[in-house]
Amino acid sequence: MSKKSDEEDLRVIASKIAQQVGKDVEKKIGSPHYITSKSSTTDLVTEIDEWSEKTITDYIISLRPNDEVVCEEGTYVSGNNNVRWLIDPIDGTTNFIYGHPGFSISLGIEIDNETKVGALYVPLLDELFAASPAHGTTKNGKIVEVSKTKELNKTLIATGFSYNPKFRETQARNLIGILPNVRDIRRVGGAAFDLASVACGRVDAFFEYGLSPWDVSAGHALVKYAGGEVMTIDQLESNDFEVNVLRCASTISETTITVAASEHLIDQVVELIINSQTSS
Repeated sequence: MSKKSDEEDLRVIASKIAQQVGKDVEKKIGSPHYITSKSSTTDLVTEIDEWSEKTITDYIISLRPNDEVVCEEGTYVSGNNNVRWLIDPIDGTTNFIYGHPGFSISLGIEIDNETKVGALYVPLLDELFAASPAHGTTKNGKIVEVSKTKELNKTLIATGFSYNPKFRETQARNLIGILPNVRDIRRVGGAAFDLASVACGRVDAFFEYGLSPWDVSAGHALVKYAGGEVMTIDQLESNDFEVNVLRCASTISETTITVAASEHLIDQVVELIINSQTSS
């Protein structure tokens, strides 16, 4: 099988899984849930997250038994080839609990340590995003592209906040240096949803501190193949900043700031975020 056909096969499989599981997750909204917290009282998980993760993993290994699978809630399946799945069974669990539309089922795929495929389903909006190099990025089957906005002061920027109370305080302070320089800020509460929103032009840009690989992977593919760029900012011990184009979400760390935007905006947004960090 050629590289291109393998990527397309993965895109189709990931899309079907995301949509099918997402529709089942939607049926659980409004029901009583067993809710626990992980890293903090704002970092929530339910039995539906765990059910979704197991269901997705079972689907993958039944169809692709040699692939590596890495999931948010701890499920790990070792692989013996060059394909790695990064799964967020419900990105935006708090939104799911409240019945807010900003949650999604997110599946990203890396091949040879490079993001190649993404699929993301937003149940309450019935939006299925899919991306691969040959396919581009689609929303419900129609090609989408990132925003064509070029001026920073006309940008609508999405962001999110860490689960760590100390980091949340710092992030709130940093917005003081950002908000006056942009059109407005949106805070939905789901990084995968926000990256999909960049991919389809619903927002012009996105940034967030301290994301995990499964938060970013599918959205990375969506943005990249919609004509956008995803970059990372890491603060060094010297207090300088290292900026890189993201190759795959597996490389990000808990101190990384992930930034997504069009090629017209990405450098401006990165500079704004770095300046807000140094002035905080």
